[in-house]
Amino acid sequence: MLFERLRLTFVLLFTLGCIPAQAALVADTGTPSNAIGAGWAFNSGHSYAGRFAVSGAMTINSVEGYFGTDAGEVGISLFGNSADGEGGFIPGSMLRSASFATGAGDAAWHGLAGLDWAVGEGSYWIVFTSTWDSASQASMPGAAASTLTAYALQQGGQWYDAAGLGLDQGLRVDASAMAVPEPGGMALFGLGLAVVGVAGRRKRA
Repeated sequence: MLFERLRLTFVLLFTLGCIPAQAALVADTGTPSNAIGAGWAFNSGHSYAGRFAVSGAMTINSVEGYFGTDAGEVGISLFGNSADGEGGFIPGSMLRSASFATGAGDAAWHGLAGLDWAVGEGSYWIVFTSTWDSASQASMPGAAASTLTAYALQQGGQWYDAAGLGLDQGLRVDASAMAVPEPGGMALFGLGLAVVGVAGRRKRA
């Protein structure tokens, strides 16, 4: 009984000391203004990548891209920083990946939630791929209001710098981080540890 009370006290104090931060968009280009067909074809012959950065350890909760019409099974992959160095345009190694099915429709935000992808401080790439061949009428409209730091296009198995190609497609990345415990919460946490220690010594005595 005593152990259970101490355990509950410890959990409560720890919760007071470490409260999760609210989720926030770490990348948000805004909705692209180009209409369907005005952007680049989104099919199995192309992969599109956009680079963004996070300022600390975070968990990516959701990723969305802006595209329209049926693109088949769409893959969303998280890549490390450039394989050709900081500021380069070739994504590094793939870290995480997931996919979802799409259907015919107008241009809209499409993506996945509940990803739980842990990342550290640094730059990353989100890569969108499609399974449909060139018969697909899907496209990635460009002219986003707030462009990313870099864009890349993969065609024929080779990456190209898309900074000057007018891609500027839409990307939204939602992430959250654990807040730094406040001094008051840390004091309570330390007090809880002291209580548990004293109780343990008394029980052994």
